[in-house]
Amino acid sequence: MSASGRLPANRYGHFSDGGTEYVVTDPRPPRPWANVIANERVGLAISHTGSGFSWIDNSQLATVTRWQQDLAIDRSGKFVYARDSESGQLWSLSPSPVWAPLDRFACRHGMGYTSFETVAHRVAARWTLFCDSAESVEMWKIELADVSGRARRLELCAFLEWCCGVSPAPRREFGRLFLETWPDPERRAVFARNHMWDVPSPRDGHWNTSFPFVSALASTEPVSGAQGDKAAFLGRFGDFASPESLRHGAWTPLFGRHEDPIAALRSTVDIPAGGARTLGFVLATAESAEATAALVDRFCRIDAMDSSLARVKTGWHERLAAHRMETPDPALDTIANDWARYQAIVARLWARCGYYQQSGAFGFRDQLQDSQVWLTIEPERCREQIRLHAGHQFADGSVYHWWHPLTEQGHLTKMTDDLLWLGFVAGSYIRETGDLSILDDAAPFLDEKTPAPLADHVLRAFRRVFHRTSARGIPLIGAGDWNDGLSAMGLEEKGESFWLGHFLAGLLSDWAEIWRRSGRADLAADFEERRAALTAAINAHGWDGGWYLRGTLDDGRPLGSSSSRVGRIFLNAQTWAILNDVAPPDRAATCFAAVKEHLVTEAGALLLAPAFDAPVPEIGYITRYAPGQRENGGVYTHAATWAIAAAAKRKDADLVGRLLDAINPAIKDPDRYFAEPYVLPGNVDGPDSPHHGRGAWTWYTGSAAWLHRVIAEWVLGVRPEWDGLRLDPCLPPDWRRARMVRPWRGSVWDIEIERAGSPRIEVDGRALEGSLILVPAQPGGRHRVRVQFA
Repeated sequence: MSASGRLPANRYGHFSDGGTEYVVTDPRPPRPWANVIANERVGLAISHTGSGFSWIDNSQLATVTRWQQDLAIDRSGKFVYARDSESGQLWSLSPSPVWAPLDRFACRHGMGYTSFETVAHRVAARWTLFCDSAESVEMWKIELADVSGRARRLELCAFLEWCCGVSPAPRREFGRLFLETWPDPERRAVFARNHMWDVPSPRDGHWNTSFPFVSALASTEPVSGAQGDKAAFLGRFGDFASPESLRHGAWTPLFGRHEDPIAALRSTVDIPAGGARTLGFVLATAESAEATAALVDRFCRIDAMDSSLARVKTGWHERLAAHRMETPDPALDTIANDWARYQAIVARLWARCGYYQQSGAFGFRDQLQDSQVWLTIEPERCREQIRLHAGHQFADGSVYHWWHPLTEQGHLTKMTDDLLWLGFVAGSYIRETGDLSILDDAAPFLDEKTPAPLADHVLRAFRRVFHRTSARGIPLIGAGDWNDGLSAMGLEEKGESFWLGHFLAGLLSDWAEIWRRSGRADLAADFEERRAALTAAINAHGWDGGWYLRGTLDDGRPLGSSSSRVGRIFLNAQTWAILNDVAPPDRAATCFAAVKEHLVTEAGALLLAPAFDAPVPEIGYITRYAPGQRENGGVYTHAATWAIAAAAKRKDADLVGRLLDAINPAIKDPDRYFAEPYVLPGNVDGPDSPHHGRGAWTWYTGSAAWLHRVIAEWVLGVRPEWDGLRLDPCLPPDWRRARMVRPWRGSVWDIEIERAGSPRIEVDGRALEGSLILVPAQPGGRHRVRVQFA
């Protein structure tokens, strides 16, 4: 299945290849439009200008190439220069850094690759960057062709600046004192290592360990010059647009430990009249110089590059093929089916970065939620993520808010909600797969190395949350809940979170059922009692008359109250009251009406309104954002997806359609929206900002996995439950039909949904009583389902 119909285009670019590629055709869109490319170890972020950076294992602590984040200039990264030997004209194969006039330009961002296609000075070029699907190597394939009808001689130069450590590097002049470079003429390569890694060592202290990797940039072509010093390459006070060394003949190579470390490789390329040449470069990184050299030897060949790129493209197609949706909105289809899931897997789970943020760390709540993208296509990967996070819990049930792979440095959280996402995602896994054996998966605690089963990990988290409860029976917020910006509400361990109460109430229901199915009737009964008491407490203390409060501060003042001038109503406190059936029917209707009145805008559902207009230290840093930005009265896209689910549960089809359009980046006016049209933003400015409707913080957002799940489970309404697959669609009014193909419990389900006539569901031609398809007695095969609703 693929997106049907015509995909939208704008003045800066368009979709191609069935929607799985976005082509930027104007080199000056309002902001850098980027791609994130990665396998599970290495990756690169690259914008349409050619700027960006590369890493291994941790995009913040193990950055291979240096990059300066500046979205207004966007001229920092890895580049390929071209110079006509006859005329001396210089340009780059991407717009940056030379920004020479181009007769033709296209930047193709695809799944697993980015290609720059240019024509300049009668030379056509295609520069494709990608990572191998498994090995720690990045490849640049370059195809050159003469379009002048005469033989051409070009000088081609690949350039990058080494980081080999923590990024950003505020102490650059200090950090470069420890870097070492050396040439390898036999391999046509420049190698680099760093004798100091800017992370504390428990044994040796700070600034006293080596970076654990060695990198190399290598060429498939004979090299006429190699350089390892930045000043020698650029010239004194030179700039990247016109390096002095590219205007001269022979280079004086400078390598070792006393230079300003770069890698520049220069080659002469002859192109016959009307002919073409193909060459390439490899950026390899491994744990030793020998292992890096072996990667260079293996991949620095055009045939190896071609094979690797083919595997990458095939791999992404096959990975996303098992679960597909088709609606009357082709723009939404390509975002939900392809780009959102690619974004969740590559940027959130593997790279853990975007162009706005180099995180590198695993967030306890963040990557657990993201891992739900695997549930319908590769559920074992979600299970692996659950085990990984269980291993970053302490014996008392507390967890790291985040931790860094490679160093295992972590931040012990005082946020109560972090503790509960392990149970949430494990519950989602069991509901999808029916596999209770995950409860026996063993993982150690951080302070107790003896492994314990997952069931024990989840139970310890619940018990810690039960202990962190106010006298009124409401969970304590601590240093924040899902919203990190509410960072001061509960530092004295008195502030409450009603949203967290809604969240916990749903988990208590889920785990009462899981305990029952796993033979723990005592725990099932206990959790049911706790759910009833919590729901009663929320409705007794959290109802403000027209909607639910967000919480209370340490001094008892309410947050999210109609009596407040700013921050009067919060989105999550209403949507989760509906989603987890905490709100009685009358209150559900009332608070949802308040959401529609106060929070729904053309840009999506606001996280809160009105925005705070001055810092409130007792609440936290959310109040310090500019009004209308990020969590402070903006559309926080993660939460906006939950609003779509709540609207679907309320059967408000009109609002479902409005919110889907509002959140869809593909149909935005780019000159107002600014952000990429093909991936989701972390936030969009709200009406209290002068830039209402402007998107930002793209790629690195938990909304990507959630949008796909919400559309599948709430809009198309195909939801896994404990004993079956629920069919409960809520299509926007202008959708007459939709279709989904998804695996479930060992079978493939081809589900057609149609708005026509009286309600009726057929499974393999037989009428179904009710709306729940029970788990098949004999899994396997393909089942056809027709859902007809009025």
